[in-house]
Amino acid sequence: MFKFGIHKKEQLTPDHLEGFFRVRKFIALDLYTALDNHPPHDRDRIQERMLCRFSNKNGTFKYTHARRFDDFDTFAITSVRSAFPPDKEIRVHDMGSSDGRTSCDFYDTLSGIYGPRLKFVGSDYVTFLHVVRRKSSTRRVIVDEREDVVQIITPPFVFNVIYPENKLLYPLNHFIRYFVNRWYVRPLMRAYKAGDPSVERTRIDLLCYQCRVNCASKQNFRFISYDIFSRPTEHFDVIRAMNLLNLSYFSREDLMKAIANVIASLDEGGLFITGSNLEAGTSVDGAIYKKSGGRLEKLGVSGNGSQVDDLIKAINDSLASRHRR
Repeated sequence: MFKFGIHKKEQLTPDHLEGFFRVRKFIALDLYTALDNHPPHDRDRIQERMLCRFSNKNGTFKYTHARRFDDFDTFAITSVRSAFPPDKEIRVHDMGSSDGRTSCDFYDTLSGIYGPRLKFVGSDYVTFLHVVRRKSSTRRVIVDEREDVVQIITPPFVFNVIYPENKLLYPLNHFIRYFVNRWYVRPLMRAYKAGDPSVERTRIDLLCYQCRVNCASKQNFRFISYDIFSRPTEHFDVIRAMNLLNLSYFSREDLMKAIANVIASLDEGGLFITGSNLEAGTSVDGAIYKKSGGRLEKLGVSGNGSQVDDLIKAINDSLASRHRR
């Protein structure tokens, strides 16, 4: 059985998107900004659909929804206002926020409280992609900022490189992808890296319309590429990490490294907000922590609490042990 993909702008319609038997097709990522002129509801729905099966090279999904954390944000804002009065400057980092739509939600809420005193940074592991192709060819390869191949488009097929189609359900897709990768993608990437003039590269900013057009125009808003395993170079009063520090993504050892980086980037007295949920409007299992004496103290819990709470306790115990020495 074959599974075709959405590879051109004209196919961004309900009939094409669902296909036969309502099988959801992969959508070429270079169509992301082609949706700018669609009605906002349709644009957001299709972009969210486009990202739901797209994974970064580090294993995290770009899956996202606007207004996904509204109830949890209301819970968190109470602690933020208590720790940082509205007449004080506040520096916020919203980590791992996919295409920025949940960062914009959080920014809008905080901006209504702190105004120009808010300094806001949103981030994700990948913030833009490149399309690599032979000139005038409909075949193309999507690569990330680090030039890792994430998607292959060879009409009528669209192949996701990370988390592809189920091999048992679509063996022919895997067979075709193998040969396309060997005889087209590899030579193309070699030619591209060698500077072949017949190969062109174009950039796709993987940020939602609101982030690119509305929030990015504000002087107190930035969106950057950031790897949670890199040592931080900036300090913040509030760090938020939603649907990021999950055991389904990373090992316990990797998560402890990421949390250690959060602690290093958080100023004394600062807040760490973290949690996870399944869909927009569902309950968030999370917690809010305050940095005190170099460690994270839990201030409040939502749902079943944060799934990294035991890791935070282990880091706190390790820091206390070092201090006693």
